Amino acid sequence: MLKKIFAIGSVAAVAALPLLAAAQTPIVQPTPVTGDPLQQLFGILNTLTNWLLTALIVLAGIFVIYAGYKYLLAAGDPEAVGTAKNVLIYAAVAVAVGLLAKVLVEQAAVARPHGH
Repeated sequence: MLKKIFAIGSVAAVAALPLLAAAQTPIVQPTPVTGDPLQQLFGILNTLTNWLLTALIVLAGIFVIYAGYKYLLAAGDPEAVGTAKNVLIYAAVAVAVGLLAKVLVEQAAVARPHGH
């Protein structure tokens, strides 16, 4: 029983590491939403994508740890190994999609016409 509690505590501690790493970043104050409505919209979208990308990267880190745990417990079972690989692939695809969304918002804000 003690080994099981230690194992669960260890997994929980490792799963919390991305949260500790995210806590080390400096607090960035959001830009004030003044100016034309389109600038306000891009400011809100930028803040939203920053928060969502941070949450997505933390969740992806948790799923990578989960995939490693499943891979270690697979003990050579091809179905369990396949499940672990799929979880790892899905985590990587999720991060790629999140980064793409962030880049699209940034590029849309830069490429918008500045005239009135």
